[in-house]
Amino acid sequence: MKIGIIGGGAVGLLFGAYFSPYHDVTIFTKTKNQAMALNNQGITLIRENTESKYAVKGNEEFEKVTDQDFIVVAVKQYDLNSLEQVFHMIPTHIPLLFIQNGMGHLQLLDTLPHHSIYVGTVEHGVLRIDYGTIRHTGIGKTNIAIFRGLHHDFEKFPNMNKQYFPFQIQKNYKNILYSKLIANALINSLTAIFNVQNGRLIENPYYYKCFLMLFNEIMPLFPEMNKEDSLHEVEAICQKTKENTSSTLKDLKDGRKTEIDAILGYIIEQGNKKGHALPFTKLVFNMIKGKELEGGLRE
Repeated sequence: MKIGIIGGGAVGLLFGAYFSPYHDVTIFTKTKNQAMALNNQGITLIRENTESKYAVKGNEEFEKVTDQDFIVVAVKQYDLNSLEQVFHMIPTHIPLLFIQNGMGHLQLLDTLPHHSIYVGTVEHGVLRIDYGTIRHTGIGKTNIAIFRGLHHDFEKFPNMNKQYFPFQIQKNYKNILYSKLIANALINSLTAIFNVQNGRLIENPYYYKCFLMLFNEIMPLFPEMNKEDSLHEVEAICQKTKENTSSTLKDLKDGRKTEIDAILGYIIEQGNKKGHALPFTKLVFNMIKGKELEGGLRE
């Protein structure tokens, strides 16, 4: 298959590396420099102190996006609106997979005319080192579910490396997005404020108290989710990725905009609609927005 990946960040490169032995992969990048680097050198993936090279194409123009058989959209949620015109260029028979944090992108997905749209959540740990080099820091799985289409549409889903890059098909797309949203709300937000790796949230008893405060405040917004199971799941992620730096903390350290609007911003919006005040959540949200400004970002 010809697979197009929109976005040359850590997750986009991870998908590109693991799909490339089985498929013809093109990564659509923001910059010409990254596209040239990928064309010349491919992707270098570091896993357990072993380096592997993967040949992919890089392209900073979107004309070729219409020639793909399957497209993975791997940009940050706040970049999606700027790509809306590109999405409408893509023929409606080409399946799309969106793998953003948060849930704000569902409104955009509703407006797209495509017959098959998947949403996914990525549980791997991955760090981009340069234009074409990534470190696979934690092997997890990618959960996928159908946003629009029929169950037999999964027959069109690309083959991939099942050992290091497994996919798990889920029935309910909202539940997988809720699970990821809750995990991001806790882990990304609090590690960014405390400037710690993921594991410290459950190892430091004072951080853990804040973890539980935030968890207990936001969970009433998700009555579909089992509270005890959700807590154990997030704690397990903290343990499994204990030496990882969350994407929000990394964004702050690198002076980039975070996805906190798509994570806590979305939760606060839902709280307003359902009559939940969420004072602690709003405090955490404003602290991170303040850290963005201190890092040089402006509204």
